[in-house]
Amino acid sequence: MPTKCTVNVDLVDIWEKRERKGELIRTLAWGDEVSVVKQTGTYAEINAVEFYEQKDGSILPRKRTAFIEPRKSSKLKISDILIPKNKNKVLKVNFVDVQQGDGSVIESPQGKVILVDGGDNQLFARYLASRFRGTTKAKPKEIECILVTHGDADHFAGLPEIHESESNPNPQKRLFIAPKRVYHNGIIKRPSAKPNKKKRPDAELLGATKKKDGKLYITGLEDDLLKVPDKEMNQFFLKWKNALKEYNKRKKVSFKRLEMGDDKAFSFLDDEEIKIEVLGPLTEKIFGKPALKFLGTPPKGPRIGHESLDVGELNSTGASASHTINGHSIVFRMTYGKISYLFSGDLNDEAGRILTREHNQGTINLKAEVFKVPHHGSADFSGAFIQSVAPIVSVVSSGDENARKEYIHPRATLVGALGKWSRVPEPLVFVTELVAFFNVEGWARVTDKAKDKKRGEFFSFSRTAFGMVKTRTDGERLLVYTDSGNVKMKEAYAYALNDLGLLDPAVVVRA
Repeated sequence: MPTKCTVNVDLVDIWEKRERKGELIRTLAWGDEVSVVKQTGTYAEINAVEFYEQKDGSILPRKRTAFIEPRKSSKLKISDILIPKNKNKVLKVNFVDVQQGDGSVIESPQGKVILVDGGDNQLFARYLASRFRGTTKAKPKEIECILVTHGDADHFAGLPEIHESESNPNPQKRLFIAPKRVYHNGIIKRPSAKPNKKKRPDAELLGATKKKDGKLYITGLEDDLLKVPDKEMNQFFLKWKNALKEYNKRKKVSFKRLEMGDDKAFSFLDDEEIKIEVLGPLTEKIFGKPALKFLGTPPKGPRIGHESLDVGELNSTGASASHTINGHSIVFRMTYGKISYLFSGDLNDEAGRILTREHNQGTINLKAEVFKVPHHGSADFSGAFIQSVAPIVSVVSSGDENARKEYIHPRATLVGALGKWSRVPEPLVFVTELVAFFNVEGWARVTDKAKDKKRGEFFSFSRTAFGMVKTRTDGERLLVYTDSGNVKMKEAYAYALNDLGLLDPAVVVRA
């Protein structure tokens, strides 16, 4: 009977044959699970998964026997490389390439999974189906929490694709999940048109509002998404609600609107000493009800030196639904040992300044080693906010898809600010679309005759490595790496705590 073990070094190569011979099948990372068939003092025979390309270009997994055998020069033993699964202490956080959108997966050492957003296409569902293989309706993958930072389609419209995958004719692309909790910021987008087909004003797009002291506030914040009438939801929310209905029929789902201070919502991680602090959105009491201030449209760019603008209201004007829903994204800080992550949704300049003031007053702590950069690298950011975070590793989730979704992300000013305000002289800045790998295929022709007339021949590329950014930490050490088009190559960086409790660059250990 195979023994479940966990990789205990940064990277470990899996070979086709003993003595590191034959084909290098793939490379596993710190915290990955391994099924060991046989183990000696010098090598381990394992049940591995190999990904192979079919004639149509699709990639499928298949099981095979493989071997782990360290280089003699490394002086590592198999017992150094593989440890019993129950001794695993590694927190895994993957920032998934979903093109123009956000989607992340947090997995605790004990295997508790949190999904943060999910893009707006099938890529997130496909990745999860590949990672959590073999699920069925009777044996779904348990998900501790699905957290939607805010209600823009590029952050959650891909989540219903998980439910739709259950009927995919290809078993490899099916994923059955059982979500326990769904967290969100309470703002539900209404249909863009009224029943009379007239365009709905921005001030009416996000629910009931009230004015106080001349300022507009959203008072119609929701908790249970299943209780919101269908007519009060736009098409993306309605599709998400329908998927949640089906999950709720199988096993009750708990819904909660998060705001600053709702840290107890993540008490299910307490036994693993993982702490999550909810830092935003920041609500106010308006006529006795929790409410979120309607934000305005910021000044148009270029925005170099924009920190000199009025700190109070940022010179914003009017009531902008898009800036409001972005600015009130759920912001949370996850800490494991001495390593912290900051997730910031689509936070913008105005909201970033508000949180920075809270940080400066000691109400919250924004500082983090790993920073999920807000809003795909938009120019609408606060330099003071980034300065407060002072990240060592920054991850921008963005991707070119078409002209309609082109926002020139990440902006040069944002990337410059990430470097300038890091606490280290050589910070890491990852962009998911830049760490993807494209292979030249050459000239191709559309097979559909109707499309042929318009497109004809075209020069094609295929994406052979998605731009995923993967991180691993045990609270004292941090590994960050990406894949490439070459199975032998990884872009990998490691950090370890020094005597002062600060992170210093460390050698990446590859067995």
